[in-house]
Amino acid sequence: MPKADYDMLHLTGDWLCDVELLPAPDSPGTIDSPWGATNIGYIASGDFSGPGLTGHVLPGGGDWPALSLDGQNSYQVNVRAVWQTEDNALIYVQYYGFIDVPKHLLESGIAMSDLDPSSYYFRTAPTFRTGDKRYSWLNKILAVGIGRFTPDGLGYRIFQIN
Repeated sequence: MPKADYDMLHLTGDWLCDVELLPAPDSPGTIDSPWGATNIGYIASGDFSGPGLTGHVLPGGGDWPALSLDGQNSYQVNVRAVWQTEDNALIYVQYYGFIDVPKHLLESGIAMSDLDPSSYYFRTAPTFRTGDKRYSWLNKILAVGIGRFTPDGLGYRIFQIN
């Protein structure tokens, strides 16, 4: 079988938006099961802003990350939320991803929000659904996010993959 030419394929992206999420204080927390632990965290509120995409994250969404069984404090992120744009469009957002904070950082006593985001792995892959024609382009893009811990919750910088 002849080998295809992959040199012409390039992955590029453009900044889509920044997102900050605040967790709800009444989240159930960790639930253990035979399949591992799930740490349930509801979203109390949030904001997103970027060129052409600005608004609020509505309460009621959440993250249902699975804690790895390897003892390394790795999480498989599983988030669902509804965003409301400043012009009242509703956008369903779902993303999976991974968080991996090295054990020595967890044991250092440094607050998670004070850690350099380049010292841990926090990546997501959001997808979007909306019936609003002004934002229908979101239905057909793939995005990636780089996350960080903030003093009040979590933050992401999301890029649209071209």
